[in-house]
Amino acid sequence: MKKIGIITLFIFCGFFCFSQIINNDTIFVHYFEKSPFSSTEAGASKGLEIDVLNDYLLWLKTTKKTTLVPKYVGYRDFEQFYISVKNASKNTIGLGSVTINPEKIKEIEFTCPYLKNVAFCITNGNAPDIKAKTQPEIIKALGIMTALTVTNTTLNKYTTELKKTYLPDLKIMAQTDATKILNDIAKNVLYFGYVDAVTFWSFVKNNPGKFVKNQKQLMQAKEEYGFILPKTNVHKASFNEFFTGFKKTNNYSLTLEKHLGSYMGQIMAVK
Repeated sequence: MKKIGIITLFIFCGFFCFSQIINNDTIFVHYFEKSPFSSTEAGASKGLEIDVLNDYLLWLKTTKKTTLVPKYVGYRDFEQFYISVKNASKNTIGLGSVTINPEKIKEIEFTCPYLKNVAFCITNGNAPDIKAKTQPEIIKALGIMTALTVTNTTLNKYTTELKKTYLPDLKIMAQTDATKILNDIAKNVLYFGYVDAVTFWSFVKNNPGKFVKNQKQLMQAKEEYGFILPKTNVHKASFNEFFTGFKKTNNYSLTLEKHLGSYMGQIMAVK
């Protein structure tokens, strides 16, 4: 009887937790403005992450008979975005092209990954090419440069690893976002930095006159993106259930192709 009671309690708790989002409630969608992930255009919220989130809301409506009204809040500063989600109410989800990171799990929750992350080491187009991943080659190419980075990101981790392993005297300068890093690198041959592949792809496409390049020897492809949630939240389990099926659909592939193009969509899709 005790075992049956415990099972009943778990079933009730599961139902109760989900029942917290089955009313016609508001879901607060905080997003970091970075195209093509999430951005504001003509007063509307758009982007790859926004489309995935909308598919999640449609799934809730059709599968769980749950209607949620999204309230979008955009942020231009990553740190402000991150803190806003960390301290938000339980009915909040954060879209910020955030890499799933064990350190961050101490402060926030992640959904399952919705996209693979590939990071490029970018230099000015006039900088020398790194021909091999060896200390002499890296020092010759980057030794007198300053690394630009966004703090509290995996990209910053790659920068500090590069300093520790190959460039002990490397100077590191913090910037607010990856687009500013790319603009600064395009203007100054003595700057370099890590940015995610999507940001680099978008920047090159939209700025054909700015001469930057990817140092392929230093490329990183170890991470995945997840949406973030406050520690107390009501969406992690239901989003993960939704995405398990969604990633196998044509709609997922078409969403990636729409925002990333065919090649990038294929290499960054979660299988």
